[in-house]
Amino acid sequence: MRTVFLVVSAFLFLSVQFKAELRTVFGVRVAYQSTGQMLTIVAFFSDGQMQSHRKTLSFKEFVHYASGDWPSIYNRNRMDLFELNGVLGGIYQDSITLEKLPYCFAMDSLWKLRFSHHPFNRGNEIGWSQDQFLPSPQQQKYLYNHYGMNHIDTQFFIDTSFWKLLRDVTNPEWIETYKNIPLE
Repeated sequence: MRTVFLVVSAFLFLSVQFKAELRTVFGVRVAYQSTGQMLTIVAFFSDGQMQSHRKTLSFKEFVHYASGDWPSIYNRNRMDLFELNGVLGGIYQDSITLEKLPYCFAMDSLWKLRFSHHPFNRGNEIGWSQDQFLPSPQQQKYLYNHYGMNHIDTQFFIDTSFWKLLRDVTNPEWIETYKNIPLE
């Protein structure tokens, strides 16, 4: 009887598959979009190997979800992910209209990683890229070494690299370092 119990117990234990916990991941790609936007913001679940429930978000959706202002499967506990990750962003409520306005100043600067001048504002705003439409090869190498980004056209800054980038692009020392990476 004891042998049967051990065999059944071993079989049950070995047949159970433990599932990795799903984590919410946010990300951004800095590239021209068919909508005229320069950023594609995404959210998805990851278990470390697979992605699921991937959704492209508008800026407004991203800020409302990440701040915990709106209920979302991507932030079930409605935590303020901006505060948690040390990024200035969230919801500002206008005192006159009482309208909730999303803000994240770092997102407004991400185009500067890629362009030397703003492509839609007739070049009136200066970017940080050493080349006109893409980061220089040295800047691309820097993005790879610090954020795991192989090519800015095709890949996303995701997960912890995404939040790190949002912190970094508001840091004047980081901006000067990125702008002045020596050419080889």
